[in-house]
Amino acid sequence: MKKILLDENKKYYKANLHCHTTESDGVMTPVEVKELYKAHGYSVIAFTDHEHLIDNSYLNDDDFLALTGCEVAIKQFPDQSTLVKTDMKVCHLNFIAKRADNVDTPCYSSIYDHFLNESNKDKVIHSCGEYERVYSHEGIAKMIKCASDNGFLVTYNHPSWSLENASDYLGYKGLWAVEAYNHSCMVAGLFEYDIHAYDDLLRSGERIGCVFADDNHSLKGSVGGWVMVNAEKLGYDSIISALEKHEFYSSNGPVIKSLVIEDDKAVLTYEKGAYATISCQSRRAQRKYAENIDGENVAVFDILPDKDGYIRFDVVDKDGNRANTNAYFCDELYGI
Repeated sequence: MKKILLDENKKYYKANLHCHTTESDGVMTPVEVKELYKAHGYSVIAFTDHEHLIDNSYLNDDDFLALTGCEVAIKQFPDQSTLVKTDMKVCHLNFIAKRADNVDTPCYSSIYDHFLNESNKDKVIHSCGEYERVYSHEGIAKMIKCASDNGFLVTYNHPSWSLENASDYLGYKGLWAVEAYNHSCMVAGLFEYDIHAYDDLLRSGERIGCVFADDNHSLKGSVGGWVMVNAEKLGYDSIISALEKHEFYSSNGPVIKSLVIEDDKAVLTYEKGAYATISCQSRRAQRKYAENIDGENVAVFDILPDKDGYIRFDVVDKDGNRANTNAYFCDELYGI
């Protein structure tokens, strides 16, 4: 049995899936964001300004693709007049439209409607009308389902910044991915490498992906966390298809070239890493230092198909930067 999970014969497109501009509380215009990110090798940006979908397709060219998205908030106490914002829990979700022509904002709430560039007010569509957001397991899961049913990939953002823990996010059913690394939070001094949240959600039965993203509001928080989308071509449908199927890995430094399952072995080829690890549904794990095979770093891991539940891989460089794969489930890989 051989399965190619990350294919070096297909292209990788560097993407930031969490981005803010002057359309909400960012300091760069969409054009400036495009120029900065293209200069750093990016091909894809999901523009996720707060609370409203904005069509940025005018930015598209042969080497750049704008995905339509927005970030929405569900607050523990929506009325902040007597509360300090940084003392309360909040849940932030990114909605990324699966179709280029879907610019109808789901789950709109006027309570949160405070981040829109005035010049775009007449362009924003929220035909669903007023949506009551409820900060609870049921309320947030209902929002995730609403957005998913309306054609969006839903990411759960920055758990640590949100002051949330497993007692909160394990009730958020139906997510497409969790944000495992948030670069803006990290450069601001808040440790936001939330791989534990990813494993918590996986071990609770969720089959989701993990993404690294910038959440950039400024230059300082930019070009520090990304996903590498393993797609056939740079087009809206092709990129979304690869994202939806979790055909990507995430990184803030190391490069994964390929991941191949051969019988009960996983063969990981990578660059810029000191070592690689495998993690599973249980506490079983392995760390492997690369073998140099034909000039490439290769780590080979054992798989226990009947015991591991899921497998995922990390590559770590000498400075502690990481590349994380998504989880792969043994029942799907092996038909068990």
